[in-house]
Amino acid sequence: MAFSSNNVTNTILAIFLSCLIMNLMNINSAKSFFAKADLVDDVCSQTVIDPNYCKTALRSDPRTSKANLPTLAQVAIDLARSNTKSTITLVKSIEKKVTDRRLKGIYDTCLENYSDTSDNLDGCVTALKAKDYPTLNIRASAALDGPSTCDEGFTEAKLSEPGQLKTSSRHVQELSSVICNIANRLSAGRI
Repeated sequence: MAFSSNNVTNTILAIFLSCLIMNLMNINSAKSFFAKADLVDDVCSQTVIDPNYCKTALRSDPRTSKANLPTLAQVAIDLARSNTKSTITLVKSIEKKVTDRRLKGIYDTCLENYSDTSDNLDGCVTALKAKDYPTLNIRASAALDGPSTCDEGFTEAKLSEPGQLKTSSRHVQELSSVICNIANRLSAGRI
């Protein structure tokens, strides 16, 4: 299955530019780092996909109520990893029922993409522990690519992506965007 290199390049460029814009917005922000509701609201208001999901997801973790930015990043990473694992399970489950070779190829590619996302999120854990915030940003940006490339496979084939997979994809992308946002703040030295 071949994906248009222009679409993948454009997606990667859009993700990079989104992270760069978030970084520029964050440099001028002078918010407190302690995760009162303000920090969650502030971080989630600057995500590019679904700020309401961001708030709900982050607040679902009890660590968020008293978290600083590094802890909030860890929460987002943990949630993204969990969502990615669930999405891989979902794709495998759907793929078992598929008989069309073209569709099976799309699901195989999605599995590869989500495996890459999982690897990048593992890299986020390592980078956060090392306080290597530029690498955290790079890994979070790369984690965004897997779900979007999976989505593009359905779009390019002019096939409908299953709703549950589309929702899972948005959630992984949103959480990866949150990690990117926080990495940019941490890179700017606001711990």
